[in-house]
Amino acid sequence: MASCRSSGVLTGSAVVFSGKCKLVSIHACEVAGSAAIVKVWDNATAASGKELARIVLSANQTVEFDMHGVICSNGLFFEEDAGSVAVSIEFA
Repeated sequence: MASCRSSGVLTGSAVVFSGKCKLVSIHACEVAGSAAIVKVWDNATAASGKELARIVLSANQTVEFDMHGVICSNGLFFEEDAGSVAVSIEFA
């Protein structure tokens, strides 16, 4: 059975992984009762370069994005662009 790693729950912008990997899925939950935006980048240090996913959440919304193993050349950077969220990123 294939497996993957998890970032654990993130509540602010952070480096998730440095190096080549596969982005498996993103779980995002808005936690403050207002709109929020999260972005995931193919970058090991900052919110720049190739944007892999942008999730716009309404108040109290929870979503899961299946990313189908997108290849990330540089790593994964999570950006909490607006609002308050709890996000986990699964990768291999």
